[in-house]
Amino acid sequence: MASLSGIAAAAPVRAQSTDDVTAERLSREGTSARQEGRVDEAIAALSRATALRPADTDTRLQLGLALFAKGRFDEAGATFRTVLAEAPAYDDARAGLVRVSLATKDLDGAERELATLRRNSPNDPDVKALEAQLAAARKPPPEARPAMPASAATTPGPEAARTEARRPFVEGQAARKAGQFDRAIARFSDAVALDPDDVDAQVELGLSLIARNRFPEARAAFLKALARTPDYGDARLGLARIAYYEKRPAEAAREIGILLAREPRNREALDLQARIARASADLVAAAEKAARDREAQRIERARKQVQEAERRSRDEAQALRKAGRFPAAEAIYRTLLRAHPRDADLLVSAGAMAAFQGKARFADARRDFEAAEAIAPDSADAILGLARVDLYESRLDEAAARIARVLARRPENTEAQALSARVILARGEPAEAEGIFRQLRTRLPQDPDILLGLGDSLRGTLQDDEARVVYRDAAAVDPASAEIEARLAQAIRPRWRLDLDGSVSSLTRDGDGWQEGSARLGYALNERTTISGGVEVTNRFRIVNTLIDARLDHRWSDASTSYIRLGGSPDAVYRPIVFTEAGGSLRVWKGNAHLGATLLTLDAGYAKYDAIEVETASPGLQQYFLDGRLWISGRVIGTLANSRATTRAPDGFAFVRDRLDKFGGYSVRVDGMPTDRLTLFVGWADAPDTSDGRVIPTRALYGGGIYDIDDTVSVKLSASHEDRVKSFDRTSVSVGLTTRF
Repeated sequence: MASLSGIAAAAPVRAQSTDDVTAERLSREGTSARQEGRVDEAIAALSRATALRPADTDTRLQLGLALFAKGRFDEAGATFRTVLAEAPAYDDARAGLVRVSLATKDLDGAERELATLRRNSPNDPDVKALEAQLAAARKPPPEARPAMPASAATTPGPEAARTEARRPFVEGQAARKAGQFDRAIARFSDAVALDPDDVDAQVELGLSLIARNRFPEARAAFLKALARTPDYGDARLGLARIAYYEKRPAEAAREIGILLAREPRNREALDLQARIARASADLVAAAEKAARDREAQRIERARKQVQEAERRSRDEAQALRKAGRFPAAEAIYRTLLRAHPRDADLLVSAGAMAAFQGKARFADARRDFEAAEAIAPDSADAILGLARVDLYESRLDEAAARIARVLARRPENTEAQALSARVILARGEPAEAEGIFRQLRTRLPQDPDILLGLGDSLRGTLQDDEARVVYRDAAAVDPASAEIEARLAQAIRPRWRLDLDGSVSSLTRDGDGWQEGSARLGYALNERTTISGGVEVTNRFRIVNTLIDARLDHRWSDASTSYIRLGGSPDAVYRPIVFTEAGGSLRVWKGNAHLGATLLTLDAGYAKYDAIEVETASPGLQQYFLDGRLWISGRVIGTLANSRATTRAPDGFAFVRDRLDKFGGYSVRVDGMPTDRLTLFVGWADAPDTSDGRVIPTRALYGGGIYDIDDTVSVKLSASHEDRVKSFDRTSVSVGLTTRF
């Protein structure tokens, strides 16, 4: 039967939308289910596919076949008629309509549709089979023959038998001429039974049997006649006719040749000889056509086998992708690309698998997406693939521009809308991204990517419990997804943090020891912003001072952070009356396989003491090694101290003037993580110290460690020694506890 697959193949290549991809997958699944006998599954999948792509006649044909197999003939007939309304030349649909008519006993309807098929495909074997089914449906039940009287069993004498046989013979001739072949066969059979030597009755019986296509019985009758009368022309002609009807032209030509050798002017024989010659030529042509058809069918089978193997490979790659086995899925797509190097969809799939493997493969992914876009410039999947790589590489402006291109052509593209929300989330606007994902969820409540985006947006505002509920919804839709499983494994992050610290110090030169204690409580407003407040109580020189401060920390992006801190001491003696600090960090290099990230830091501050004002600025550099487990920090420290000094003149007159002193220094610190829970540090500083209201050049050596008991509790221990120029030395020990809740 002719189909529309060739027409579809000639259509311009275009990028598939999400609905197209889903409809194609459902069509494949439904067709496979129908072929495997899972008819209910096939009807469900194919119905969804036709709803997504109503103009897909191939999928609608498969739905009609599934409905027919289920015995839902009215629905199957309506489906086939819908296909024919779209594609009147689709013979497979018309054949389906014939089968529905036969199943519902609408023989006239079957004849009408079959007439159209005969015109379109007169030699198609399927058409011939349908004709045979229609003929069988129209065939009346066989006529019952009356039982022979008991007296007929008595064997008459030869002459009496011939005399008695003439009556059924004559009746048989009359019946055959009237077209009553079944009656003719019965009467000639009676005549032969009464007189087996009657060759005319044998020939007449054979001719009647031919009319009913009972060729083996007819051949036997003609052979019996020829056995008794070898020159009987009608018997020989009957054998030739049977061979002709059974498409054995060589045998028919041989029989007709024997007859014409004796009766060269036999018009019936000559006519049959001409028809046999034409049939022989037709058979040769048919044999050649059959050979071509077999070759075409072999090629088509091979093509379908390749397509089926490729379909299985694509399905396997999709399953591997869901399971998070991206390298294995990519290998399958690369294999398919060797056979189809200009398949834009395969390039997009291979690029996506490369991108999912991390930043080391982003360049490969970008190359695949660019190649796909070069083949199909309007491919939304290729453009969005490039936008996704831009997003992974924090090239947010470029990602947004590509997404805008897609949305300008197809504003309803949900994948582009979801990716746009991802860019907004990466810009640090989780609340705005959450709103977009919620709108998308109302339209596509079962889309795992949209559910993941909504969950990630909720985590961006530290709504981890709500995010986990959404992740569970995504897992219910796609339980095999490793990405969703990883999201569910994320811990619920605490939003509060409490730091408690205390230290004791001993001083040389018979100085009294110092004691210090502090408490700081912080709260994460969202994933990027934290506010905190603290109280510090110190006992120095037998004087207690209390310092109160508030701090705001914000992460602008994955590469930059900043903070500001304000505070003061209400009972200031040696602690600042008021102070402010600000600073931040900027990642200037992401690092590579050998060297980690590089950060620039800057800290600045102002403090007003009872007798002095201090300004500091400390630019610095931080370098990571060993995949982030070791880092070195260095700072250059500059200090300006503006103090008031009393000067006495030679005449004894005293006056006060401002004095500006400048100090410089540096500090170096090394941090390392020998285990995931233990961090050790050691440092050296040679810089001015202003912690007690004086600027004193100080050299200090310090070190310590932080141990995470679990994800919510950490303990700290450190020690330091300070050598203060022209002042006491100080040795201190500090302990601390951090808890998150």
